[in-house]
Amino acid sequence: MTGTSLPVMSIQEWRQLLNDTEALLHAPKKHHRELLHHAYALRDTHAVDSGTLADMLELADEALMYAHSVQADRKRSMNPTFKALS
Repeated sequence: MTGTSLPVMSIQEWRQLLNDTEALLHAPKKHHRELLHHAYALRDTHAVDSGTLADMLELADEALMYAHSVQADRKRSMNPTFKALS
C-alpha cells in the first residue's frame, strides 16, 4: 500500500520522524506524506492495529496543520503592512 520501497520502520522511529520539527517545517507536505506512508507500512506488517493507525494518521495531520500555522505566522511577522495594522 505504500507505493514505495521505503524500509519499514519501528513505531519508535515513526515517533522520532513525527517529532522532527526541522524536517517538518522545511518541507511540510513531503514530511506529512512520509509519515503517512510509514504509518500504513506499519499497519500492513501488522505492527499496529487499525485504532493505532487512526491515531498515527491524526498525529500526522496535526503536525501538518502545525507546520502551516508556523509558516503563516512567519509570513505575517515578515509583512510590515500587517505589523502596522496590529
